[in-house]
Amino acid sequence: MNTKNLFTLMMFVFSVILVSCEKNEMDGNSVIRDYRVQNILYAKSSKLKNISYVESIKSMKGGIIITQYEYDEQGRISKASQPMYKDGTPIFENGTIVGLYSYSDYVYNNDGLLEKIIYYSSNLYEGFINLQTSTYSYDKDRNKRKEVIVYPRALPFRTDSTIYYYDNNRLKREDKYEDGYFGSEPWRSKLTAYIEYEYDNQGQLIKENNYSGTDSTLLSYSIHYYQNGLNVKTETFIYYNIIGKTKLREIRRYYDENDNLIYLESEELSPLSSATSYVTKYEYY
Repeated sequence: MNTKNLFTLMMFVFSVILVSCEKNEMDGNSVIRDYRVQNILYAKSSKLKNISYVESIKSMKGGIIITQYEYDEQGRISKASQPMYKDGTPIFENGTIVGLYSYSDYVYNNDGLLEKIIYYSSNLYEGFINLQTSTYSYDKDRNKRKEVIVYPRALPFRTDSTIYYYDNNRLKREDKYEDGYFGSEPWRSKLTAYIEYEYDNQGQLIKENNYSGTDSTLLSYSIHYYQNGLNVKTETFIYYNIIGKTKLREIRRYYDENDNLIYLESEELSPLSSATSYVTKYEYY
């Protein structure tokens, strides 16, 4: 096949992808599917115990556990742990991680609001070292106002921060900054991206628009679909320089009869995506 014909074929394939994306986006709200999981049922508002990778939404048993959660006496998350693996299998005893690869401690302020998440990772020579600390502050209405992420081991030293804006106590926008010393430059703070949120008449989040902090170019957006108040599907579209808008990813969520999330299925739809498709299973105490 010569170069001209190959180019023509590529353009045809890309045009099919674009048309398909537009049709899916327009018809998304009319799609009705079975989002209820049979034979798995937890009590209402159960506390999350494990998140695992599984082969499919038909997997009844737990798969490869990626995170396990612990709670304090007030029922708040106090620790999230990631297991160490041996021969491809996480190291557990009686359902509890014994071979620890990394973990995060959750710290709360006097008002009961999450103040810090401190992330530690195992190190062969130093034991567990603090690689990241997220600190949160709030407004008078207890809405999260700012998040500052510090990377203690990063060189040169830098932090990331996010500012949250609200309209009638509803999240309206996030501004994401990159702060720190960059080479010979003095300390600076640079807006790298921002997200704007849209809601329907019921107050449900229906769209997230992601923009460049440099020139306000729309980089991507996500659309959320609901059934009986549950978020059952999210479609993400991205803009590529070569082909324009294409559907990047579709996430489908499945719940038990008490509205506990049981499966999350993430499917990559663009050949240009650097991510992989996966299915996670959620188990509760």
